[in-house]
Amino acid sequence: MKKRILLISLVMCIALVAGSLTGCGKKDGNDDKIIVNISHIASESDPIHEGWVYLKNELEKRSDGRFEVTIYGNKCISNSDTENAEKVQQGIVELTSCPTSSLAAIGNVKEYNVFDYPYLFETYDDFYDVLDSDMAKGWSDQLEEAAGIKAIGGYSLGWCSVGSTKDVSTFEDYKGQKIRTLSAKLQMETVNSFGASATIVNYGETFTALQQGTVDGMMTSTGLFVSDKFTEAVDYLGVTKPTALLHVPLVNAKWYNDLPDDMRQIFDECMVDYLDAVRGYEEAYDQEALQAIADTGTKVIQYDDEELQKFKDASQKVYDKYGDIAGKGTVDEVKAFLKNRK
Repeated sequence: MKKRILLISLVMCIALVAGSLTGCGKKDGNDDKIIVNISHIASESDPIHEGWVYLKNELEKRSDGRFEVTIYGNKCISNSDTENAEKVQQGIVELTSCPTSSLAAIGNVKEYNVFDYPYLFETYDDFYDVLDSDMAKGWSDQLEEAAGIKAIGGYSLGWCSVGSTKDVSTFEDYKGQKIRTLSAKLQMETVNSFGASATIVNYGETFTALQQGTVDGMMTSTGLFVSDKFTEAVDYLGVTKPTALLHVPLVNAKWYNDLPDDMRQIFDECMVDYLDAVRGYEEAYDQEALQAIADTGTKVIQYDDEELQKFKDASQKVYDKYGDIAGKGTVDEVKAFLKNRK
């Protein structure tokens, strides 16, 4: 019965989306409105959705209704962030956000891999200063030329931790555990450097994989353990924090470039304020997440400096193996930028 209900819901969602996306991105019959379709895979309780709602409201308000925005969340039309990025690329929807590692793959812009190096960034401001820099704008230009999509800034979904059905109280406990990661070489190699075995599983299938024992655990942001209820499938959370899970908003470049000048200005101004808002939502959510996870009965393990240093030392293998995966000299360029910024 449960499967039948889910199937009916899925069919209804597809039918709704198919009707709504017909002629998406075009002006309506009155030639007054510009349609903006946004797709994401998060639940409606997640700050990702909250951020898109903020953008919808601001676009419609500041344009006096000339922008008409519809949000398709909770895996309604895509089962992964990569699928959403492809839909933006194809012009099926106008906006989404996806991990930086996905951008590196979609547009072959290797520099986006730099955000996945373990323990390179220490604070959210480190990430944001780079994402907002002229350096990152150059990467976005490469992405637009290669894939027809524009990257606009970015935000953190929170620091990455490892949730597991098995004990992860010490560095040695990771040995041999199968940990789900993104299909990103640096994240996979980081998990491998801990002595675990990185395993790729589609995000939408991860909960079931944990329940069935296909994987022992997963690495993702602490906030997603709460919003997507992964605490129901894991018993331990190791706060390793090698990097954060970053998302970058994407817009179809042709749609954006075809906007009337006044509408493009409104869009740009709204995106600046949206980034400020969603960064705030996510940071607050991440700070509350550890306590929320502990409240579910999941054992949260905060490593002391001595134990955490074992993770940092082991992760140097990532730099030895993939030092140039973000492009020759990119890591050094980012380090210099962070050191010399004002």
